[in-house]
Amino acid sequence: MKRRYFTFLYVPDENKAPKHLRVSRALVYGLAMCLAVVIGISTWAVLRYGDKLHETYRLSYLEKENAVLKGKVDQYTHDLEKLQRQVAQNFDFQKKARLLAGLDEIDEDIAEVGVGGPSFTYVKSLSILDDETREKIEAIGGDLGKLLRQAKLQGESYWTILDTLSKTKDLRDATPTIRPVKHGFVSSRFGRRMDPFTGRLTFHRGVDYSVRKGAPIFSTADGVVVYTGKWSRFGQIVEISHGHGFVSRYAHVSKIFVKKGQRVKRGDIIARVGQTGKATAAHLHYEVLKDGSHKNPFVFMLSDEQIARY
Repeated sequence: MKRRYFTFLYVPDENKAPKHLRVSRALVYGLAMCLAVVIGISTWAVLRYGDKLHETYRLSYLEKENAVLKGKVDQYTHDLEKLQRQVAQNFDFQKKARLLAGLDEIDEDIAEVGVGGPSFTYVKSLSILDDETREKIEAIGGDLGKLLRQAKLQGESYWTILDTLSKTKDLRDATPTIRPVKHGFVSSRFGRRMDPFTGRLTFHRGVDYSVRKGAPIFSTADGVVVYTGKWSRFGQIVEISHGHGFVSRYAHVSKIFVKKGQRVKRGDIIARVGQTGKATAAHLHYEVLKDGSHKNPFVFMLSDEQIARY
């Protein structure tokens, strides 16, 4: 088989005759193919290195972003816990507000506002995260959904309360909702206790406030004074009828500022703290009756913050 060549003509010097260079075509084609392979491999290597470099930078960025997201998840968890406490406080306030409005309490099972079944699509979308972060986000999602449902329930309850209270203003005015004294502390609560004089177990029908002698005593609701005078055990006493079955009593007082038949408003000063009757020290014995039965005064009492919101 006849071999074929490429002939190259070149001039080594302008004063010299041209020279010929014969190169086998097979060699030229072989070198060209080798060069193409080298260029191809080099190009692939450069692109591969670029991809690796880009992936490294991307992973570094994602690690930093993931750290920031984890920090935000922790912050959201903390904020969610505060929101849960606030929702629980709102339910406590609504419990008293519904009582004042004459409405039934929201059942605990209803307050949980349960729903059925997990969101599988949502869980699947979190599968790329580490277990700890995924569990936190799933918990946040579940708790947030519950809080949103509870907020809706509370909103509906507030409207029910407001609607009812707007129709029952007299009942609100008649309910003993404030402390009878501004200062002092509760020295004896409603319920069973040891009698300070006999040492025997007895039932305490009111609340005792330990407070300085002469401190002002306030009417805890609107009403009419139905009795002022002395009882052997309670000393000087004031009794106020508030209507709707509510009656309040203030015992062991030192000075009385109201008289029988006088109308009073919630917050009016009616007497001063004393030690009259059967008492070991100056204090106020405070009772609340509803339809003739003694009730725990704290059931109806609201805090200053709740009264302001109410």
